[in-house]
Amino acid sequence: MRSLVWLASFPKSGNTWMRLLLAAYQKPLEAAEVELTDAFHSTVSESRRTYFEKLARKEDLTAATIDTLREKVQFHLANNLQPPILIKTHNANLCRNGVPMIRQEYTLGTVFVIRNPLDVVSSLADHWGVGNDQAIAMMGNSNLCIGGPRQEFVTQFLSSWSEHALSWVSQSDFPVHIVRYEDLLARTECTFRNVLTFLGWPTCDERIARAISQTRFDALQAKEELNGFTERSKKSVSGKFFRTGKAGAYIECLSQAQISAVKTRHQAVMDKFGYKAEQS
Repeated sequence: MRSLVWLASFPKSGNTWMRLLLAAYQKPLEAAEVELTDAFHSTVSESRRTYFEKLARKEDLTAATIDTLREKVQFHLANNLQPPILIKTHNANLCRNGVPMIRQEYTLGTVFVIRNPLDVVSSLADHWGVGNDQAIAMMGNSNLCIGGPRQEFVTQFLSSWSEHALSWVSQSDFPVHIVRYEDLLARTECTFRNVLTFLGWPTCDERIARAISQTRFDALQAKEELNGFTERSKKSVSGKFFRTGKAGAYIECLSQAQISAVKTRHQAVMDKFGYKAEQS
């Protein structure tokens, strides 16, 4: 019973923009303009703690209990949500204590959004309230995780930037459609249309144009400035979720030593996705 389509990414790689594009596209043409909260209508998160507590019928859950419940949560989502069932995740496609984070038997496919790790550094640093050096170290950590006890989301196991990406694209259990954030920026219409085709959704030129217009980065910034956004981290240095949205901005944010540190750890996977050394 395969019905789940994952919208997967390492944090701050364009996942939210894609969710908003999909939300705007799904709205009837006569509907009101998309709002930031619509990101929560286009996808659901399989790591939301309330799902686990509901299935366990208690609130105080150990890490081991959460791991044993992951399959039940995904089974529940696959059987109780109306299609299209799009599931947001920052988990790597790996096993923990013998438990798969992503159940292939319920999975139709994955839209995997990836961004140049050199640009991810400063975005994560701002989001997590750390320095660039610490963000670089975290992105290279095979044991990196987010969420956890007493948080809205249970622990998500990211692994390093490279291992996270490879875990999704180097498997054959289900199809994966790769979306580079840079392509979404430079060729938004074509890149987004290809996502819709992968999902098997009918394409409408008018809806595509409207979705792109309503989710321009400056428009999203203005909406956040007006109403805030719950995905903005309380630790954020800038106090913004939609901060710059540019490709190649790392040149202004990272030192040569920091750029070299990222490449030393991730160059092989960067090359795989077309993030060549000569682009720096």
